[in-house]
Amino acid sequence: MKLSKKLCITAKKSFSLVLALTLMLSICAVSGMSLNVFAATSLDQKIYINLNKNKEWNGFSSVTCRFAQDDGTVLKTEKVSKDPSSEVFKTIAPSGATKIELSSGVNFTLPEKTVAKGSRRIYLNNSNNTYKEAYAYSWVNDTDFNAEWPGAAMTKTSSDSDYYYVDVKSSHKNVIFSNKGETQTSDLGINDSYSADNALYDASKSQWTNPFIKTIDISGATGDTEFYLTTDGSFKESKYLSVESPDKQSKATYKTVYVSNDDWKSLPKIYATFDYNDAYEGTVELTQTTVNGHVVFSGKIPTDAVLRFHPQKPNLNGASSATSYPTGSGYDDSGYSENTATYVKTARGESWTKFSEIGNVDYNAVVENSFSNNPNIVGVDATYFDYWSDKEQEKGYLQCQGNGNMYDYWYQFDNFNSYISNIALNYKSDWKYPLYFGNMYKGGEHYETFKTHAKGLTNINNYDDNYYYAVNNSNGMYWQMGSNDKKYYTYSLLGLMNNKLDSKGNLQVINGVKAPYFDAEALSTATYNGARVANVYKSSFPFRTTTDDAGVTTYEFTSKNATDNIYFTWDGLTPKKINYGAGKDYGILDDLGSFSGTNGYGIFPFNNTSATSSGKGTNSNLDYGFGIRLDIDFRVPKDGLLADDKPATFNFSGDDDLWVYIGEDSTGADAELALDLGGDHKEASGSINFNTMKATADNVFADYSTPSSTSSSLTTVTVPSDEFWVKTGNYTDFCLYVWQDESVGTPNNGKRYVKPYEVSDGFYKFKKSKLGSNTNAIFCKWQNINDGKLTKELTLSDLYGKMWNGDGTPYSADVSSHPTNLGTVSKTINNGTKLDPNKTYHMVVFCMERGEAESNFSVNFTMTPANNDLKVTKALDTGDVVSEISDDLKANETFDYTIKENGNDTSGKGYKLTKSDESTSNETLSNSGFTLKDNYIADFDNSFKTGNDMTVDESTDSSKLKYTTNWELVNNRVGSTIKSGSATESAFNLADPADKKAYAQLQLNYTNSIVTAPLEISKNVVGEDGKTDYDTDQQFTFAIALDFDGNGSTYDYKTYPLEYQLKEKGADYSSTAYRTPLDGSFTIKKGESIKLLNIPVGATYKITEKNVIGYVPYKVGNQSFDDGTLVGTLAKTGNALNFINKVNPTNIAISVNKTLDGQAYSGSKFGYTLTGLGSMDTTKLDTDGKTFIKTNSAATVSTNLKTPDKNGKVEFKNLKLVTAGVYRFKITEALAEGENAFDYKMDTNTWLAEIELLENGEVTAAKYIKVKNSDIEGKTDEELAGYFNDSTSVKENEALFANETTHGSATVNKKNQTGDNVSDTEFAVMKVSSEGILTADDINTIINDASMKTHMVSKKTDSNGQAVFDNLTIFKDGQGEFTKTNGNNGNVVWSDSSDNYISGTSTYQTYCLFEYKPSEGYTPNYTLSYFTLPVEGKYNVTYNYVDGAITMPQASGEGMNGYVVLGLSVAGLAVTMFTGYAIYYGKVRKKRRAGRRK
Repeated sequence: MKLSKKLCITAKKSFSLVLALTLMLSICAVSGMSLNVFAATSLDQKIYINLNKNKEWNGFSSVTCRFAQDDGTVLKTEKVSKDPSSEVFKTIAPSGATKIELSSGVNFTLPEKTVAKGSRRIYLNNSNNTYKEAYAYSWVNDTDFNAEWPGAAMTKTSSDSDYYYVDVKSSHKNVIFSNKGETQTSDLGINDSYSADNALYDASKSQWTNPFIKTIDISGATGDTEFYLTTDGSFKESKYLSVESPDKQSKATYKTVYVSNDDWKSLPKIYATFDYNDAYEGTVELTQTTVNGHVVFSGKIPTDAVLRFHPQKPNLNGASSATSYPTGSGYDDSGYSENTATYVKTARGESWTKFSEIGNVDYNAVVENSFSNNPNIVGVDATYFDYWSDKEQEKGYLQCQGNGNMYDYWYQFDNFNSYISNIALNYKSDWKYPLYFGNMYKGGEHYETFKTHAKGLTNINNYDDNYYYAVNNSNGMYWQMGSNDKKYYTYSLLGLMNNKLDSKGNLQVINGVKAPYFDAEALSTATYNGARVANVYKSSFPFRTTTDDAGVTTYEFTSKNATDNIYFTWDGLTPKKINYGAGKDYGILDDLGSFSGTNGYGIFPFNNTSATSSGKGTNSNLDYGFGIRLDIDFRVPKDGLLADDKPATFNFSGDDDLWVYIGEDSTGADAELALDLGGDHKEASGSINFNTMKATADNVFADYSTPSSTSSSLTTVTVPSDEFWVKTGNYTDFCLYVWQDESVGTPNNGKRYVKPYEVSDGFYKFKKSKLGSNTNAIFCKWQNINDGKLTKELTLSDLYGKMWNGDGTPYSADVSSHPTNLGTVSKTINNGTKLDPNKTYHMVVFCMERGEAESNFSVNFTMTPANNDLKVTKALDTGDVVSEISDDLKANETFDYTIKENGNDTSGKGYKLTKSDESTSNETLSNSGFTLKDNYIADFDNSFKTGNDMTVDESTDSSKLKYTTNWELVNNRVGSTIKSGSATESAFNLADPADKKAYAQLQLNYTNSIVTAPLEISKNVVGEDGKTDYDTDQQFTFAIALDFDGNGSTYDYKTYPLEYQLKEKGADYSSTAYRTPLDGSFTIKKGESIKLLNIPVGATYKITEKNVIGYVPYKVGNQSFDDGTLVGTLAKTGNALNFINKVNPTNIAISVNKTLDGQAYSGSKFGYTLTGLGSMDTTKLDTDGKTFIKTNSAATVSTNLKTPDKNGKVEFKNLKLVTAGVYRFKITEALAEGENAFDYKMDTNTWLAEIELLENGEVTAAKYIKVKNSDIEGKTDEELAGYFNDSTSVKENEALFANETTHGSATVNKKNQTGDNVSDTEFAVMKVSSEGILTADDINTIINDASMKTHMVSKKTDSNGQAVFDNLTIFKDGQGEFTKTNGNNGNVVWSDSSDNYISGTSTYQTYCLFEYKPSEGYTPNYTLSYFTLPVEGKYNVTYNYVDGAITMPQASGEGMNGYVVLGLSVAGLAVTMFTGYAIYYGKVRKKRRAGRRK
């Protein structure tokens, strides 16, 4: 935090704040609004506080509860002890409280009020008296802070306490503690990892520590309420009270339920654990009971709870999915009834339903199979329906039917047929074609017997119509075709059953009406004439498996030649096993020989050979009345193609009826009819192709489906003009009595009767050509006019072209013809959409034997039967890592798995992925692999073959972190553990361990535990040389961020509230575990260490050290740390980092300006000394108000400089200051060694200077005080403090040493030869490069050059004959001088450049003095005088000139004008004149020599 930020005065902000507060108060006043808008507690409301889930709080036996309002006003304070039995804290709220301040173990008196809403409270433990006058400056940004620097004064919790506190806005993130702006901490992030609204800083440890003060928001609590302190430190309100038993929660509403699961029937009770959306966890028991013959578990559950039912109390193995009491209407929650909500869990799924809808079949037996251990047999679920014969009803189950009477054998199911007929009667108008049992043959002499047994059966009265008759006897097809080709016996009939199963998976004759033949619930208890009509057994059906070289497995059962046989074995009248037998030893011969055929082997599950057991007995006792329902879960490969690129198929041939339905629901619900081979036919055939999605019936007689506008099964027809039709009815032998033409008809008792030429479409059909010349006729119900007459005499010509009723009245309804001999019929299934290879589908096969003679059943299919469910789950155990890390790891860590089946690749197989949020998706294995995160489930529902060997291998290579692996294989049927291991690879057999052929429900639970390690960080400081130990009490602030993959692909660097221990200098690690703020920051001093705890091994850490004035990051161990950031990876051990700082003083500069002769001087003729002053008092009072703060000593600072810069500034640079504070110096000047002191006039002052190094590294501008050298001579540093502290001392922004050079003069005394003073003689002085350089001609050149002449200074003698040239610089000043070119042999020139003493080149200047304009009446003195100051140590020289008087003509001009006139007027005499001047000059030299006074 920059001090400029602290010192910024924000008038705008203050104004805005006042305006906002005013507006808010105005609104409140106008509206009458209460500032406390939250609900509050009611009187005597019980509050329970549960701390058991939080490791930092769960050890407290008592807590202090302060109930308060939003503004912090405390309504009640109470110390509460933990109830030893419930381990919770109970208190009673006063009316009006909105929160509880919860505290424990606090070592100070809590403030009168709790922290108010919208604020946070910061405590300071000042036990070492670091801050005598404690202030706290808090902020969130440059414009949002609690008060101008140094912030707000903190309040002592009590007069004798070392603890202070201050309330700041809850949005403030940072704080600085200080002695009212002086000694202060570095910028500190307010630690909110312990509590969102209370923080405690321990100044003696320089650490944030747990205040053990938290606030519970109870504003929304209604009634008695329990609050849980969760692992992440937040409170969560529960819907329950842990002080009450799970089954008697006063805040919960309980409703009765049943749970149905056949796999749990061996258990006396199961459990329901709740609530997965609440901190509370309770478990209720549900006990086993039998209701209406159905085993269920009954109990009560809380209605709004999210719960799971599970078989084992200690764990959730085999548990249901998370669920809640159903919200639909119609459930009876007051008790147990047919409408009781029932949770049904099976191997294939789970859901809620009503008890009345769970299919309460009171099976006569649930029969185990004996082929579960046969590796070549796969069993599917099967329900067997054994329809009782009349003899069984008479003599008991399994009794012999035959008694030597053929018709009794043919018609052995009259009672069962009547049972069916009674049901059909209720739906007579819609169920057109009921199916009846027995050899209902009507041919020849058997007609009357047939009529005797068939009459009265609902909707069989049209049996004289072969179309109708064919439904119950294949002769109807044979006769209808009018051919001797027996293939017509093998034709199948379409449309006898509804095209969909109902919502429970039941076969329907028409929509909404269950087919009574397979109504297990009804048949299990149904009776007729007081006797049972059927037995229903739940068991299995075997399919033999063969696998070819391409890996294609075919599942097959064929009764032909006794290849495959199935039979029950019995204990009396109770079946004990369903068995498989291969070969004729187990085969049952049919009775086809009694029907003009040859006996062959068939399927007779209720019959036995002598090789098996006694049951219904031998072939003479064949059971021809049974049905089988097969439920087959199956999958097909992609596009319905097998490994050999052939289509997956289902093939059937056999008799009698067969219907195959396919759907997605595991119960068969709403499955659609795929293969339709109905009818009492001989061996019909059909198939399903899962590549073309076509189901084909090879030979079809007719389509009996209910007519509709879109049906193609019938066509509306009209009667030909030469025919008439009479509606069929309950007539024995409908015929026409004719008498006019005896050549037609059949004679009977002397009368002629004509039969219909055809009975079809529900009509007796008569053709004119068959009636001869007859013109009249009478309708008869049989061939006897006496008692069979139906009508009066009718005129035939009136009948033709029309339809009539049997009583001779017109038939008015439309008539449809029924096409027959349809041949091969294919239908598209699933709308032509190929089945999803990642889905499990359900096939329901219904077959019946009802027509006697033979019973053939051959099925083979190449879909994969599904009778297993393998779930692979993932749990991530994050151990003691902080909850914030745990949450991130559980959300992001991925684990790769490879699954193999019998060691083979499983790519392309599908599975359902359930994520932790319960969302699901269908996935496909790639390279046999899949990926899971925490709480994910990969559900391989029938993806593999039961009994195969599976291996699952986990790889953690996708994570940089280190984990240990454990797995457990669970039998999900009962929740028991099968095996477990601690390696990454698991191997097991995909089968139920108790029943290898049962529906295997296995769950493989992988648990990975994170491996953690500590990271130790220590601090050392060395001097600037990087070697010398440097002692300091400076705090150093670090921040650590973690990246769990190190490359930013999934994670990025993020800070967490890490736990750590502190090791102070010379001590061991403390047992106290501190916690960093959420920003991951911590502070340590030289010689201290911290140990960051429970960091995942493999994590990449980035440690950044905050800049501290006076120090720079240097090394971590031997590794460079120049940039202040270290990136590393946490290993299992050896994670010790020694952070070394190097002293890095702040380089400051103290400067003084230097002038010489008023000009900025940059030479080196002087020396300047900066001397640091020792510690001394300032005028700033310490926090005690009595003593003055002292400056930091700068006594070690002393430096000398010689040369100012080009601007004359002497700057003492790189003065190294380490510690913030005030520093003082003095600056003195001296002449450089070896210089002539007489050349200069020195400044007589000393400058004092003061600067301040601020905490943020900035340096205040220096202030300078000028004192005379004589005044401070001999004074100590401490004595100099008075000049600094004197408020009247002038504090200047700059210092200046102003020196002067010594200037000289040249005095000319002019006299004549008589010794008189001569006035008005003009002399000139000029600067020249050296003595003797000029000649008379050079002088003439200078005088005559206007530009050159300007560089000559002239003066006239006064009345005393004296001319003084004063203020002559003694040093060349860089302004130029006269010199000669080409050495001294060339022309005179003015040189603009020369040495300059101001810039440091102190070369003495040479001057030339001469007389160039004598006074009138005198001849000139042509002497050139040269001098360089000082002369013999003197800076003032005198020249005496004596001249004789001469008479000169009056002339104009100045100086040596005569020379000029001669030179210009007589150019040709110039050389002569010059020679003459030179001769004259030489002659008179001695005579006219000037006298130079010394």
